[in-house]
Amino acid sequence: MTPRVSVVVPVRDGAARIDRCLRALLAQSHPHDRLELIVVDNGSVDETRARVRSHPVTLLVENGIASPYAARNAGIARASGEILAFTDADCAPAKDWIERGLAALDEQAADLVGGRVRFVCSRPPRAAELVDAIRNLDHERSIPERGVAKTANLFVHRRVFDALGAFDGERRSGGDVAFTTRASGAGFTLVYAPDAVVEKPARRAWALARKQFRVGRGQPSLWREHGVSRRQLALRILRCARPERPRALRAELERRAPGSNRARLAAVWLAAWAMALAEGLGRLCACLGGRA
Repeated sequence: MTPRVSVVVPVRDGAARIDRCLRALLAQSHPHDRLELIVVDNGSVDETRARVRSHPVTLLVENGIASPYAARNAGIARASGEILAFTDADCAPAKDWIERGLAALDEQAADLVGGRVRFVCSRPPRAAELVDAIRNLDHERSIPERGVAKTANLFVHRRVFDALGAFDGERRSGGDVAFTTRASGAGFTLVYAPDAVVEKPARRAWALARKQFRVGRGQPSLWREHGVSRRQLALRILRCARPERPRALRAELERRAPGSNRARLAAVWLAAWAMALAEGLGRLCACLGGRA
């Protein structure tokens, strides 16, 4: 029997982008009588809820905790599907996204699947956008190398949540990393599905800096859970201030923007260093007090 799939999308002040996401989800090739779409609003003050109500989806509200993982947990608690799929409010899944994700779960006898996140940049792409595309949501590497996947494009069999519980709802960043790390460590199989695709707009400079700061704030608590010492934490904070070697960055840039010249490489190198500093500042703030 075709499995029932529940898609959970957290959103906060997403009136400008949620329509595109929901239109893509409502156009899925997966049978609609075996599909449940759940949007969880996490304290929006714009017209997000009105936009969501204009679509045939379930709207939940999580106002107790300002965290996308608390919102996802509310969706998980309500979901009726055997498979739970996650994406972000600014993502647009391909028409066969669910179909391809389920195929990977079945064909590879997997418990979790992380799909491909394809970044959409301006034309020509800005330096910060290229850094976002190079540095973030690279499941092709993070899954085989670290056993980690992100909720921008993630499929999880219900039995994994039954065994491990839900996400850490107190986190504002890194909850998906913590969860998939636990799942991999507990013996559940996490695989990469390159043909299960969602598109995501690459962030510009200020939005990316805020993202990297938030990521940095979430990292020390993850590391402490794995026994990282204070000295090692300090070294990881300082490491962010060290600029990357342009030669290493060039190879990554060629993957995203073939034929880039020296001027573009220099701009991307500077943007990458600035974002690394933002991440390091987030780590420092978390260590000085206050969990992400």
